[in-house]
Order: sequence, then C-alpha cells, then structure tokens
Amino acid sequence: MGKMKKILFISEDAPDKMLLPLGGAYEIRKLPPCSALDRPVACHADMLVGTYRGKIVLSRPYYEKNRSVFDGTDPIITDKVHGRGYPEDVILNFIDTDCTVIGYGKALPGFIDKRVISVKQGYTRCSTLMTKDCAVSADKGILSALESLGFDTLQIGAGYIDLPGYDCGFIGGASFYDEGAVFFFGDPALHRDGERIKSFLSAHGTDCIPLTGGPLTDYGGAVIIKI
Repeated sequence: MGKMKKILFISEDAPDKMLLPLGGAYEIRKLPPCSALDRPVACHADMLVGTYRGKIVLSRPYYEKNRSVFDGTDPIITDKVHGRGYPEDVILNFIDTDCTVIGYGKALPGFIDKRVISVKQGYTRCSTLMTKDCAVSADKGILSALESLGFDTLQIGAGYIDLPGYDCGFIGGASFYDEGAVFFFGDPALHRDGERIKSFLSAHGTDCIPLTGGPLTDYGGAVIIKI
C-alpha cells in the first residue's frame, strides 16, 4: 500500500509565492471561482469545500464543472446550491466536530445527521481559527458553542485582516491548521491581538507559521484531506 498524500485545496487567488513553503508537504490544488458567489470570495475554500465525517463536501454544480480538481477524493455531493445572497452563500461554511455541527442552521445541507448548534454568524468557518482542541474568533456565539463542546477559546477583536472587496476579512479565512501548526496568510504579529493569538496557540503546543510578511489576508483558509 502506497504512502498517503495530503491534498490542500486553496483559492486560486492565493499568491504562488505564499504557497512555495507548502509545496513539499502537500499536493496543492487551486480552486477556480464559483459563478454563483461574489467574486472576492468565489474561490474561497471555506465557501466551496465543506468537511464532514472526514470527507469533503461539494455542491453538485461546482463539482460537475471542476471534476478534475477533485480527482481521487470521493466527495460528498449535495444538491443544495450556492446563491449570491446570504444565507444561500454559506451552505458549506459550517464547522464539523466529532459529534456536532456548528453553523447557520437554515443554510445547512439536508444530509447532516449530527446534532446541530445553530449560530447567527453564517460565515462560521470563515470566522474561526480551529485546532484540534482550541479556537480563535471575533464571534462570541461561535466561541460559546465551541466552549460547550470542550474547546478552549480566545475572543479577539474584529478587523485587522484584509479581504479585497470587503471592509475586512476573518481569522479563519486568513489561516489554516494542520498537525500541530497554524499557517497564517500574512504575519499575525501585525494583528491588533497578534501577541494574544500567538501566546494562546503556543500554550496549546501549536506553532505559528507566517507564510508571508505583511498584514493578515483572508484567502478563504484551506481544506486538507489525506488520500
């Protein structure tokens, strides 16, 4: 049996220079835009690629148009489709934990068979930096839900994260977690709460790795699966 490989799905808008340090560890697959979403977030992994029970989740139209991007991944396909307005745009923007899904309840796909904690912030995954045992977010409702499941949490101030086309981005969209490290799209030290974020993650044995200099930028996070 061959060695498993790790596939990293990320926005095609993410700069190649930023991704260079990742090339040895991952097979990087860039996500083309979804025409149903606003262009600034149309390639974002946290909008396009859900995760549920260890599998990726895709809307049927996006999968059918971009099959080659998902070769070998055995995705879950939902017939619930993206729409440009809220909450139709957040159908896959939920957090999947061992026993519970957290997201905007009315927007979630029908196949979910876990207990659901519905929160007001439909951009749930965008808003939240998650590791295996802790979470960072500016959204109190999401953090309360995660605390009820045993996660340690850190609430930060909103803003200080770039997202071209919008007033600001989110911490979950400006980072991703994998195997004991959080990789940041930019330098977390430039965030108003940067030292608190780094200290909190360090206390949980998690490394902070900036992939580039400059302010944090929301590229929609990344989704990693092993095949």
